[in-house]
Amino acid sequence: MALQHDDRLRALTHQDADFWADLVDSVLIVAITDSAGVITYVNDRFCEISQYSREELIGSTHRIVNSGYHDADFFRDLYRTIQSGQLWQGNICNRAKDGSLYWVATTIIPKLDRAGVIQGYVASRFEITELMNTRDRLCELAETDTLTGLLNRGGFNTALADELARCREPGSTGQPAPALAMFDLDGFKQINDVHGHHAGDIVLRAIASRLIELTHPDDPVSRLGGDEFAVILHRTLEDISLERYMDRLQAILERPIDIETVTVSVAGSIGAVLLDGTDTIEDVQKNADMAMYAAKRAGGKQSQMFTRKLRERAQARVSILSEARCGVERNQFEVYYQPILNCHTLKVDQIEALLRWQHPERGLLAAEDFSDVFTDAGLAQAMGPRMIEAFRHDVHMWNSNGHPQRQLAINLSRMDLIRDDYQRELEESLRRFNMQPENFVLEVTEAMLHGRRADQGIRNLRELARSGFRIALDNFGKGITVLNHLRELPFSQVKIDQSMVAGIVGNPDACMVLSSLIEMGQGFRMEVTVEGVENREQFDLVMQMKPERIQGFYISSALSPQDILVMPEHFDREARS
Repeated sequence: MALQHDDRLRALTHQDADFWADLVDSVLIVAITDSAGVITYVNDRFCEISQYSREELIGSTHRIVNSGYHDADFFRDLYRTIQSGQLWQGNICNRAKDGSLYWVATTIIPKLDRAGVIQGYVASRFEITELMNTRDRLCELAETDTLTGLLNRGGFNTALADELARCREPGSTGQPAPALAMFDLDGFKQINDVHGHHAGDIVLRAIASRLIELTHPDDPVSRLGGDEFAVILHRTLEDISLERYMDRLQAILERPIDIETVTVSVAGSIGAVLLDGTDTIEDVQKNADMAMYAAKRAGGKQSQMFTRKLRERAQARVSILSEARCGVERNQFEVYYQPILNCHTLKVDQIEALLRWQHPERGLLAAEDFSDVFTDAGLAQAMGPRMIEAFRHDVHMWNSNGHPQRQLAINLSRMDLIRDDYQRELEESLRRFNMQPENFVLEVTEAMLHGRRADQGIRNLRELARSGFRIALDNFGKGITVLNHLRELPFSQVKIDQSMVAGIVGNPDACMVLSSLIEMGQGFRMEVTVEGVENREQFDLVMQMKPERIQGFYISSALSPQDILVMPEHFDREARS
């Protein structure tokens, strides 16, 4: 009886062993090689997944399933480990006979004899293709912008790191230098505000599609967030220069975009930097960003290459802004006034307020020496009330001394013009000091009517005019002036730029141009002021052209509030000869 029980137990044990062997063989991919790596045994699962027969596999090496996915360093590390008698574990991508790829989690164990000499290797593997594909899909999702399908900021940073590493590789010199181009969309906020975020999303997808069409498929394209995009240009620059690419990019950005029943347009401020592998990711992005904002400060709708000079200017800007903040707190800024002569009465009936900075180290600075201060929203906002307080104090002093009332011209900064609350703050300050808007002329330039939030600035300009302020277009004749602005915006005055005056003496053509500008302004029923009149010859020529006013050093330089008190009431040209 006992013997029969033992026989049955042995039979069950053999059955269990066969079951587990079959189960393992159906899952585990096994190969045995000799010490040279030549395959001497494979199981059925290896044949199944590789699609090679046992006869094809035995006698060959594992190079038969090499996919080319892993580099030489990967296999060098693997062979170094197992040839030292140590176990190796890792994930390997192989290629089946039909060309398809599959992933295996691999363990390779060296077979050692009693003396510790390697006799061969046993490789056991589990297929993990689905797991790796899922991982890749998750990684792709994690690095993809869901709205546009472009890389997101994380994916972009990875791609940029790879490109910089490639720049550092031997042999990369002598090829066209890759570049990073970044841009954001001028006018995008207005589309969101007027037409809603759905319209904004349509614009972003349209821009993404155009960007992909313009760029080589191998070059990474990214939406960094909001309306900011970036492109790493490598293969693209094999066929086209960076400058030409940026020109084409600007052109496709400005193409109209249809959104249901309306058509909208945007433009871009583009910054670019060449990559040489010496800078970090942070430095490269900062440099491209610096170039982009230089394009934006220049009025938008243009491109800017990063240069060391640009970096120096940016560093100087940071320094001057820091000093200016201290200067505001320490009351280092003063207001000077330049007289403006009425050509009909030969009396000064306007004065232009010009900011001066009593710098502790550099002395008295004119506004052009610290123009970056006016591009900082915080500083512009902090200076506004102080200037109004200075006007109130100075006007009170002049009135108390029997000085005649004159219109006061103020240069608006772009930051002031596009601020939602600027008009309210200005009117409240004037009411507090019992000053009337009609006594103020607000000067703006053509450049301030373009670029980011230009629509907001134009709306503010119209509201200021409705409140009683007089509006003047400054620097008329410098660059391009959109004549529609003269016709449609509430300008009551134009001020012709000094560059139109500099060459008129002895130059009939220059005189004709200046005279035409004066007639054009007056044709729009505006009072015309000619700036930059510096000597008697220029004065006499300009007077013959009959503008309403003249301004310049020949009339007077900018004066302190106290010097305005002793300024002659009438202009004496003979005394100025």
